[in-house]
Amino acid sequence: MENNFDFLTDRDKKLLHLLGKCGVLRTDQAKLIYDGVRKYHLRRIEKLASKGMIVREYGYIRPTSRGLQAAGFEGRPIRVKKHQYKDRVLAVDVLSNFQDWEIEYAIELKRRGVVERRSQISAVISKGSLQYGVYIQTHTPRPSTVCFLRSEMRELHMAGIERVIIFYLTSDYTEVFGKAPDYIKECCLLPYPAGVNSFKRIFTQDFRAFINQRFPGLKPCRRPFAHFQWQGKYITVMHNNDLVKRQALIDYLTYAQKRESRPCIIVCAPSQAQEISNLFQEYEMELIIDEGTDTEIQKPSATQKENNFRSLAHYPIHF
Repeated sequence: MENNFDFLTDRDKKLLHLLGKCGVLRTDQAKLIYDGVRKYHLRRIEKLASKGMIVREYGYIRPTSRGLQAAGFEGRPIRVKKHQYKDRVLAVDVLSNFQDWEIEYAIELKRRGVVERRSQISAVISKGSLQYGVYIQTHTPRPSTVCFLRSEMRELHMAGIERVIIFYLTSDYTEVFGKAPDYIKECCLLPYPAGVNSFKRIFTQDFRAFINQRFPGLKPCRRPFAHFQWQGKYITVMHNNDLVKRQALIDYLTYAQKRESRPCIIVCAPSQAQEISNLFQEYEMELIIDEGTDTEIQKPSATQKENNFRSLAHYPIHF
């Protein structure tokens, strides 16, 4: 077989690098690399398969050692058993929503010794100084699995990862998982796929505009249960369903609110409204639903943004 790899395009190499990190892809996921051009990804897959760069199997593609070497990828192909294919490609589906973040897949983390080989983590995503360990749970876990996950997440802080996102696919997952693990600053428990947009919303200029318009003149708050304070009220943003923040808010409402006599406002996505209303129905709080519609939001001027978010850097709720 020829060793001339001139036929490889930059996108071919990018595809092979992605395969080296995740092990397996559905054929249609190659569109992520080839920018969705109709059927072009199929022609390139056919070419790569004919040259021994990849293996095609029942709608999936896997890299070969030759393919990874040709693309300049360091490392051998990941061994992925057939029963693991669906979970692996689901992780790619989830992480494809974070293309404006830096993504380090589980295999990279394991090769660097950041996590153990048996770790259930799917990836770490990073933006600026923020890092999140990403977990994807397709089934309701047994108690022993929850204990394992908690233990694993507690140890992440030793690698500098103090925030986690758990995307779950079963409706009863939140009841089984319970509270956030120790040593974790932020534990986001979100349904997939709806939770992706809810989480990403808080990093947008549009959300910043919504907060500025709805609460003009708000200031950051460093109380553990709130993100902002405004007109004598505390504001907590719950788009990411952070279990750490949620428990801190419940503790405040239970033990301190009557003494301080300061009302609380919770801001959430429409899909979260019913659950949050049920969770906090016994407490004195106001629920504000962020509809997330660009057309109804008046964007703040540059001066307004500077005044309102001078100390918040790029992230409205992380400071």
